[in-house]
Amino acid sequence: MRSLLAPLVAGLVLSLAAVFGVQWSMFRIEFDAMIVEYIAHELTHDAEEIFGSLTVLPSGETRLALTHFDPPFLRPGSGRYFQILVDDGTVLRSPSLDGESLAVPTVNRGRRRVTHVAGPHEQDLLISAVGYEFAGRQLTIGVAADLNPVRSQFERLMTHYSRVSVLMFALLVALQVAIVRLAFGTLRRVKADVGRLERGEITQLGERVPAEVLPLVQEINRLLALLTRRLQRSREALGNLAHALKTPLTVLQHMADDDQFQRDPELARQMAEQVSILRSRIDRELRRARVAGGRSTGAPVAVAKEIDALAQTMGKLHRERNLDIACRIDPEAAFSGDREDFMEMCGNLLDNACKWARSRVRVTVHDGGALALSVEDDGPGCSPGDLERIARRGVRLDEATEGHGLGLAIVDSIASSYGAELHFGRSPELGGFAVTVSFPGTQRPVRGVNRTATPDNANS
Repeated sequence: MRSLLAPLVAGLVLSLAAVFGVQWSMFRIEFDAMIVEYIAHELTHDAEEIFGSLTVLPSGETRLALTHFDPPFLRPGSGRYFQILVDDGTVLRSPSLDGESLAVPTVNRGRRRVTHVAGPHEQDLLISAVGYEFAGRQLTIGVAADLNPVRSQFERLMTHYSRVSVLMFALLVALQVAIVRLAFGTLRRVKADVGRLERGEITQLGERVPAEVLPLVQEINRLLALLTRRLQRSREALGNLAHALKTPLTVLQHMADDDQFQRDPELARQMAEQVSILRSRIDRELRRARVAGGRSTGAPVAVAKEIDALAQTMGKLHRERNLDIACRIDPEAAFSGDREDFMEMCGNLLDNACKWARSRVRVTVHDGGALALSVEDDGPGCSPGDLERIARRGVRLDEATEGHGLGLAIVDSIASSYGAELHFGRSPELGGFAVTVSFPGTQRPVRGVNRTATPDNANS
């Protein structure tokens, strides 16, 4: 199952990583450039001071008139150096170079060039070379500074900055995930409404949802209303059809009983047989078509109350046989589906049991999170061969075995629409036919039917 949260979080992490990566890179580049520019400015200032101290001796040599230098220029390998190139080949170096030379580029008068050169002791030197004209001579003054100490401090700063950035990144991701979860939390109301709809507590989903989800909820509500109306119209049409067919069937039955047909017993028998088949087929198809299937949008069916009333009705219908119809039903058992489907299913099972029972019928209902309905009788039951035929997929129950057909066919249709399993066998206590309908934890309409026979329990 795909999650909406996962791609959102992944996109958020990637976007934040890109933002922090760009920010970190820009900070490093810009801060490094700022440091280089600042040091180069200081080096140029030192070059100006050095140029101001130049003098020409009577011999024509160019010398520095400084008697005191900054301490770094005096200490060998200090990282602060200067070197002066005169166009006559004269080279003046700071004492800190200690005989070493720098690769100072020659620069024209009034120009400046900042570059990196290798210095003593593997130092990374930033050198600012400035071109001057002094006493008719062209000269270049190069002042250099070691960047390693500054770079070391800069790396420590970047390390701290990176740690803070990673911490902020993690906090932002956690915060955004929490915000997304909070936003999705409003969808839990929809999920709760769907559960209430499944239990029959409401007929429509609530529309107090985010604007992005509202069209979907409204469309679901529209479909629910449409399905309810279609089911109602279907049942009304079937009722009208049944009423319309009743009169022609009655006329045909009277015709079969007419004296003209009775003069020919074979023709009368065939007429009566065809009318009976027609009546049976119409009744079967009408009853199958009335199956709603799936969840009801009404309140759950109180199983104990409905079956008790049905058992009393069956007792009255078969009062001449004085049947003992016992009901063992969990008081809290409830059927989360269409009441008409449930009553149709239970009525057919009880009618089938009462038809074949000698004296006892038992109805058992358990509801341990999944409803299970069992109807048993003490009649002759089915042979193991008939049970196998009933259980075989593709075999129509109304054609599988004599006497147990149409009623169980209706039960089969209703059970399949709710994803329930039918178990056929012989009652271990009463000895007759036993049917168990096991509903899943959530009764939803599905295609197909699962039927399982238990021939091992059958005693022919």
